[in-house]
Parts: sequence; structure tokens; C-alpha cells
Amino acid sequence: MGIIGDVFGLNSIYERQVQNVDNNNFESWPESATYGYFGGGSTPGPTYVCTIDRLDFSNETTSAPGNDLSERRGWIAAVSNNSYGYFGGGYIPPSTNFSTIDRLDFSNETVSAPGNNLTQARAGLAAVSSSSYGYFGGGYAPGLVCTIDRLDFSTETVSAPGNGITQARPYLAAVSNFNYGYFSGGGQSPPVVNTIDRLDFSTETTSAPGNDLSQVTSGHSAVSNNSYGYFGGGATNPFPTLVCTIDRLDFSNETTSAPGNNLTQERFGLAAVSNSNYGYFGGGVTPSNYRSTIDRIDFSNETTSVPGNGLPQARGTLAAVSGGQSQRPKGSRTYGYFGGGDESAPVVNTIDRLDFSNETVSAPGNDLSQAREGLAAVSNSNYGYFGGGDAPPFVCTIDRLDFSNETVSTSGNGITQARQRLAAVSSSNYGYFGGGSTLTCTIDRLDFSNETTSNPPANLPQEIVGLAAVSSSNYGYFGGGIAPPAVCTINRLDFSNEIVSTPGNGISEARSGLAAVSNNSYGYFGGGFAPPTVNTIDSLDFSTETTSAPGNNLTQARQGLATVSNNSYGYFGGGSTIGTVNTMDRLDFSNETTSALGNDLSQKRDYLAAVSN
Repeated sequence: MGIIGDVFGLNSIYERQVQNVDNNNFESWPESATYGYFGGGSTPGPTYVCTIDRLDFSNETTSAPGNDLSERRGWIAAVSNNSYGYFGGGYIPPSTNFSTIDRLDFSNETVSAPGNNLTQARAGLAAVSSSSYGYFGGGYAPGLVCTIDRLDFSTETVSAPGNGITQARPYLAAVSNFNYGYFSGGGQSPPVVNTIDRLDFSTETTSAPGNDLSQVTSGHSAVSNNSYGYFGGGATNPFPTLVCTIDRLDFSNETTSAPGNNLTQERFGLAAVSNSNYGYFGGGVTPSNYRSTIDRIDFSNETTSVPGNGLPQARGTLAAVSGGQSQRPKGSRTYGYFGGGDESAPVVNTIDRLDFSNETVSAPGNDLSQAREGLAAVSNSNYGYFGGGDAPPFVCTIDRLDFSNETVSTSGNGITQARQRLAAVSSSNYGYFGGGSTLTCTIDRLDFSNETTSNPPANLPQEIVGLAAVSSSNYGYFGGGIAPPAVCTINRLDFSNEIVSTPGNGISEARSGLAAVSNNSYGYFGGGFAPPTVNTIDSLDFSTETTSAPGNNLTQARQGLATVSNNSYGYFGGGSTIGTVNTMDRLDFSNETTSALGNDLSQKRDYLAAVSN
């Protein structure tokens, strides 16, 4: 019997029903990952394997890291956070479905069991990730299911959020951005569907955005960058007719279209990974054989090609995740934007743009809606939000900077209390503005999905102004400020439940007017007024929540500065010493050294705010 018969099991209804590609969908920020990992699947026979192969994004070579899944199985799905990849579910003939979850540790590439499995054994499912959770949806149990299981990354417990996809089906694929997960296509013969379901991460409800794939498709896979999701390959009607088609989902308006370039060969049962520049579709099955081919889609021009190295083993029905470094969006950031501030008399509305590729500074051409200083800023993949500040008087305004065209508008809802010299952090779904003056402990939450503001259950434990803040994938950390007096306290906001606590380690020196920046592993609090004005940098280790001095400080003492970052560097810009400055310092995350950038802001100013895209 040919490969189609072997894998689709035309002599076995069951094998036809467990047909799902894991489209692993790596969460919406795999951009800074170092490797892609392809796990499990089936080889000619078919023989099911537990192998994990590693794709090195830096040189596009493949190898085996040496540790495999705990069980041989195919038609699995996978999700990931900053530290781990989780492979869940799967199938092995003749009739065994798995609920097993295996955990791949990106730091040492070992595989272990987190201790909790899916709520039901199933295969042919798909998965998406938010910053806090992984969601496994659909599949075959046996019997088609629409249920969604939620894996809590912080505790590794599994539960059912209560809402499933809109129709029970296996063999679907999925992608996500910061706010939503999208489950597409799927089904068995008949019917195969082209449906796209949307999972809202903020409410965990599902709905249909109204635009579907261009054709009914099953057993396909998907990749995404910040702007688009790309669904490639699979089988269509008359089933099983294989296709090489790629459909593009525009996250900004949820419309679907064809980018114009397809996979180099028709196949189904493939898996996919991505970094900031490329998506890679690997493995799969054609009518004649199993494939080891990897196709590369270039996100910059949407062309497809074969990079030259395939998987070490031809196989289909596998799963994949991206990892090795954080999957937060920092790695793919293109620009940093510094907005507002005080130029030693006039308050300004100026926005300066720092191009991370060449570290030059220019004006994007649009400024804040009003001049103000002492504001704070948050961002998601599409927009930067500048909130609060002193015009004077104190304002509650939120301005939205559209990263796609660099236009500025007022989002319509301001923070709930007019104030200045506050600090802000972002999760995947919300921005949180905390503290400020006149002295307050208030935290305001900006919902990125609808741009409304409200108060979460908890506030900072004390009224404070002039603080700074950084985010990890799970927590926001507010440090320093004046209570009064100046404090060195760090308070932690848990994004999963919005509870505020004090982890127990503060910055080395009580001070206000500082700024903070982070990479995947550390937060760095720099500068401030103790008194006197200082150049101190403190490092917060996200894994242990301990603080230390990295040994290198800012090149000059200053307060009222602002920061932006990409995956490699943090940039501290502006501020004041004796007078205001426009200089920028660069913190190299790889060795924690600091240097003067050499390119400055367009004007001297302090108490400005900044975001990165």
C-alpha cells in the first residue's frame, strides 16, 4: 500500500481520523528563539518515532540534541514559553491515543515529565500559546472533540477554561499573536473545513472572526510573525488531494489572502517553526513517500525556498516548537520610540525613533497629541501607548503610536487618574500603569484588545512616585521611587492573577527618577536620584528574583531617563544631571558592559517615556 494508504489508513477509518498536523504554534513571540525543535512523528511503514531534531536558525543546519520524547507517537501538538517546549497528546497504531505531555528544557535540551497531562487522551490536535498559558484544542479522542485544555506555564497544571473551538474536528493548525490564538481548517473525509476560530486570550472565549482559509484544508501547518500567520500545505477535497498552498492571515484586520508563493512541494502532516526573519515548514508526507524537506518562507518578501538542509530523518505527523532563548517580542524589535519630556523649560511632545539595525536616531514625523513630561509607556505587537504625565496640569491621556505607519492618535480611554512620574509594564494582553503623583498606589490596566482601562484587584502596597518597572513573561516588577522617603523596594505584579507582592530583594540603593530595561533573563534598573544623581545599574535575575550589581554602570549619572531594548541591547536615553541631556548609553546584554552610543536624541530632555516594536 502506498504512503497515502499507510498514513491516512484508507483500510482503517481510525487512522484516517487521527490525521492532524501538529501545527505547533509557537507563541506569538518566537522571534528571538535560537533553535526550532521537531519532535515525534511517523516514518515509512509507517513506524512512529520519539526523535527530536534541532534546526539551528543561525546557519539552518539540523542535528539531534540527544534527548527524545518519552514515547513514540505522531499527530501531537506543541506549545512553548521562554524556558520550555511542551509536546502534548498523540497517537500510535493501531488504536492508542495519548494524553502525555513531555517537557523540553531549552537551557539544556533535556526532556522530562512536568507531572500533569491533558485532561483526555487525543491526537490530531493543534495548540497556541499566550505568555501565561498553552492551549491544546480539537482532535480525535476517539470521537471528534472541540475541547480546549489549558496548560498553566507557571504551575504546569492542566485545566479546561470552559470554551472549546466552534466545531469538533481533528487535523487542524493554529497560530497566535499577542491577543488571540487562531485554529484553522481540519476535519476528516468528509467533511474537511476551511473554518478559522479565534480564541481570545483575555477572556478565553472562542468565536469566528468571519474570514476563513481560501480552501478546505486538513493536515496543514502554520508559522507566524508579529503581523501575519501563514498556513501551508495539507489535504483538500476531493480528499485526500494534497496541496502546497499558503494562506496568509492578517492579524490587524483578520482577513485572509494568498501571499503569492507556495511551498515547494505538496504535502500534509508537516510541522513548522519560526524566528524573526523566517518560517520553516519541515517534514510531511506526499503521495509517494515521507519527506525530510524544509521549506523556508522569508517574512520580509513572502518568497519561499529550500535552505539546503532537511530533517535528518524523513517523517510526517510530527510537532515543533521554537526555543533556546526567550520568545518574547524583544528579539524582533525594529525601532525604539522616545516620546515627550521636559527640555529644561518647555515640555515637549517630540517622538524620536531609534533604528536598532544601525543605531541612528531620526524623527518619524508624528508626535504626541500634547506636550507632557513624567509619562509612562507600554506596548504590544501593533501599538505603543504613552499614558499620563504633566502638561501641566497632570493628565490621564493615553496616546497610541501605530507601529505600522507611525501615526499617533488618542486611544479614547485614558488612565483612571491623572498623574505623572508613574511606571508601566506589559503582559501579552494588558498594559499596567502604576504609582505616580500626586502620591498614589493605583495600578491601571489597559486592555490591548479593546483599549479600555480599568483597575485590577490589587494596587502597589504603598503610595509612590518616580519609580521604574520591567517585565518578565510572567511578572511585572516595580522598583525604587519616593514614598517618601526614597525606597529600594521591588514589588511584583503576577500577570496570571494580578496580585501584587514583594519578592524580598530590592535595588541596591534607594532612589527615584530611575529607568529600567529587560532582556529575557534579567531586568536592569539604571540611574536615578538618591541624592545625589547616580549612574548605578542594578540587575534583577528573573529566575531567582535576586538583585546584584553587574559591575558596569551608566557612563554618566542621570535621572528622569527612559529606555528601549531589542534582544541584544538596552538603550538608556535622555535624563538630567546638572542640566538635561540627549545622550544615550547602550547596555550589552551578552556581557553587561555599557558604552556611549554616539547617536543622541534630537533634543535634550528628561522625564520622557519610551517603547519598542
